[in-house]
Amino acid sequence: MSSAHSSCTGGRSRSHWLASGVTLLACGLAGFPALAQESPAPAPDPSVAAPVPETPAPSAEAVAVARAAELDARLRAVTDKQEALATELAKRGKDATVTTIDDRGVLVRSADGAYVLKLRALLQIDGRFFLKDNVMQDKDTFLIRKMRPYIEGTLFNLVDYRLTPDFAGGSVQVMEAYVDAHPWAWLRLRVGKMKGPVGLERLQSDADIPFVERALDQNLTTSRELGLQLWGDIACGLASYTLGVYNGGADASNGDVDSNHAKDFQGRLFLQPFKIKGLQNLGSLGIGIAGSTGQRKGLPQIGTTAAVPGLPSFKTAGQNTFFGYNAPTSDPTGVLTTFAHLRQTRINPQLYYFYAGFGVLGEYVLSRQHVQKGNDQATLDQQAAHATASVSIGGKQGFDGVTPTAPLGSGAGSWGALELAVRWSWLKVDAKSFADAAVPGSVAYADPLKSARKAQSWAGAINYIPRRSFRLALDFERTRFQGGAAAADKLTVADRKTENVIIGRTQVNF
Repeated sequence: MSSAHSSCTGGRSRSHWLASGVTLLACGLAGFPALAQESPAPAPDPSVAAPVPETPAPSAEAVAVARAAELDARLRAVTDKQEALATELAKRGKDATVTTIDDRGVLVRSADGAYVLKLRALLQIDGRFFLKDNVMQDKDTFLIRKMRPYIEGTLFNLVDYRLTPDFAGGSVQVMEAYVDAHPWAWLRLRVGKMKGPVGLERLQSDADIPFVERALDQNLTTSRELGLQLWGDIACGLASYTLGVYNGGADASNGDVDSNHAKDFQGRLFLQPFKIKGLQNLGSLGIGIAGSTGQRKGLPQIGTTAAVPGLPSFKTAGQNTFFGYNAPTSDPTGVLTTFAHLRQTRINPQLYYFYAGFGVLGEYVLSRQHVQKGNDQATLDQQAAHATASVSIGGKQGFDGVTPTAPLGSGAGSWGALELAVRWSWLKVDAKSFADAAVPGSVAYADPLKSARKAQSWAGAINYIPRRSFRLALDFERTRFQGGAAAADKLTVADRKTENVIIGRTQVNF
């Protein structure tokens, strides 16, 4: 019995412990994942790069849209900068002035163009030499012919002005000083000292005429007039006019005050038919007529004050006097001096034509002057005319001179222009100016032994014009006379010796 009991007890124990072990092993295996989940993860190895996720490539349409957006942003930024810069420049330039320097001088202009100041200058240096003329050879000389600064401009876009003194010859002379109001192109008012309307060549600039000196007929026109004039252009320059009231003066004069209370009335009508539309290619044609009339009154000698005859003397291109009225140095009684008396009238037909490099200009002047000597009076007709033909190589001809087609320094092959010119001119004095032995009681208003009855000249010129601002000129002029000298017996009238003169000129017109 005891052995059976022991075997039964020992058998249960082994089964019990085996079952318990299996149970613990199952529980341990079941709890391992939980233990593993709760354990901290090991630190990453820095030497091992983390994997990069793959991104899909953008489409071509998306790339184009992105680039367009970027360019549009850049364009907007540039536009904004430009607008800001323009605004800033406008603010700065509102009151700014513009200054330029070129062949036309120095110009200062306000931003709106209403105010203008111009500074220019004309300098002419001459060499004057006489050939085969014993009487004039001692007058060979170098000289400053003209030395003129020009101050001109515009005020509030309505009024022009000019001041031109001349310092040549060691003295100061006012050549021009005027104010010009121009509310309309067809109606302008000029007041001051200016060129009068009589004398076509006289109206050309001193710097632009083809010859160094003016023609003989300009002895019968005034150099400058002082007064006021209405003038203007009609139909875009198809016609122009001048109507003026001036102090008036003797032929070739440049007076600043009137010698009497009377005034001159002068006028000019000038037509340029080729300004009609469709005819501009035919060149520049000008046809006109000018005239003047006014009272004159010479002043006799009073005490030690010299007489003022109020009459002209006439000069050649060499600036030698070939005619003058009787005017002794001293004439207390006033019976030996010829005076201007009563009316003087001038008539002046005018013509020019310019086409490309060719030009012609001509005019005629009649000066009818009433004179008095003692109790004797006469009306004398002095007449003169001239014609000039010119051609330029490398330049364009015009009333305002030659303009080089290719000014020197403007590019390859630019050398300026060469101008060639010829001129014929004459001046005839009224025969009544001299006493006629065949006419009893005739009066000598001029001395036939000193004053010529007629002068006639031929001239040639060659001018090199590299630019409008500079010119080299060489002229030859031959002038022949009728009368004006005494024969060997000192009583008989002989012809004045022919004048042959060469004049060279260096000119700056800046």
